[in-house]
Amino acid sequence: MSQEQDQDMDETRTDVPADPEDSGICDLDAAIAELDAASGKLPKAGIKWIREHRDEAVPRLIEIIRTATASAIKGECPEGEAHFFALFLLAEFRAKEALPTILEAISLPDELPFDLFGDAISSVMGRMLLVLADEPTDVIDALIANEDINEYVRWEAAQSYLLLVRDGRISREEAVGRLADHLRVSIDRADKPAVGYLVSVLVSLAPREALELIDEAYDSDMVDLWIVRPEEVKQSISEGESWIRKELDRFRPSGIEDTITELETWASFSEQPPPQEYIEPPKPSLPPSPPIGARPAPSPILPQRKTGRNEPCLCGSGKKYKKCCALKSG
Repeated sequence: MSQEQDQDMDETRTDVPADPEDSGICDLDAAIAELDAASGKLPKAGIKWIREHRDEAVPRLIEIIRTATASAIKGECPEGEAHFFALFLLAEFRAKEALPTILEAISLPDELPFDLFGDAISSVMGRMLLVLADEPTDVIDALIANEDINEYVRWEAAQSYLLLVRDGRISREEAVGRLADHLRVSIDRADKPAVGYLVSVLVSLAPREALELIDEAYDSDMVDLWIVRPEEVKQSISEGESWIRKELDRFRPSGIEDTITELETWASFSEQPPPQEYIEPPKPSLPPSPPIGARPAPSPILPQRKTGRNEPCLCGSGKKYKKCCALKSG
């Protein structure tokens, strides 16, 4: 058999299985369809095809988010998941032309931003804003100041200041000053949710300059102690630079470098078996009542599992404890 015949046979063989991740993706419509149909599994083939056709895909991805936002405004839950993946891909592409559409979506009232994008709102949105905005502080300040939008959107925007400091784009002093300005306004207008998360963010920067203002917030009973306690404020200032470095180092890099790599770490897309669900131990039964006149025995001190404010919440939501059950327990 000649080399040419051998090559022809290889090209026409049908018994060689195709790469399942490349199957059926031949154009943008097919790629979007895979994103839309994704449920519990990453649409890797669609993501890869879109990545290879960035310029063609970006306008379509923006339109997908715009359409989903319009549906949410009308009280209709968008069908499919394409708008969720579009958000990550636009951030990966650094598509700054998408920023107005994304801001419109995350500025919807009540729970609508979470209805659209789930935990992306409270876990990665801040990182996205920093690579999509030419003047990120202007965008961040506008979101923080907007009382009409979801408080977690505002909280995530405030945390973006920590990333700006970590990345060397602004100084710690400037970040503390800007956050303190927001805190002053929030105290004056009794915006309790904003006061709580602003103090929480300020604590990461050892805010000695804002201590008097923070004390005023506590004295006004406007800071939920489940979010951050006065002792943490004092500790942050006492430890200074070492505290700041520890706080800033816990954040992932700004932006989304790879949508697939980013989302593979999410429990909803992980191919690994889910971690064993945390089951709260049963409460101990009460001891029998002591005889009349007898001195009751002291109650046993039971060990309790304490969750740090920056650790994943035990309820399995994927959010940090301070942004989830801590708020429900105060």
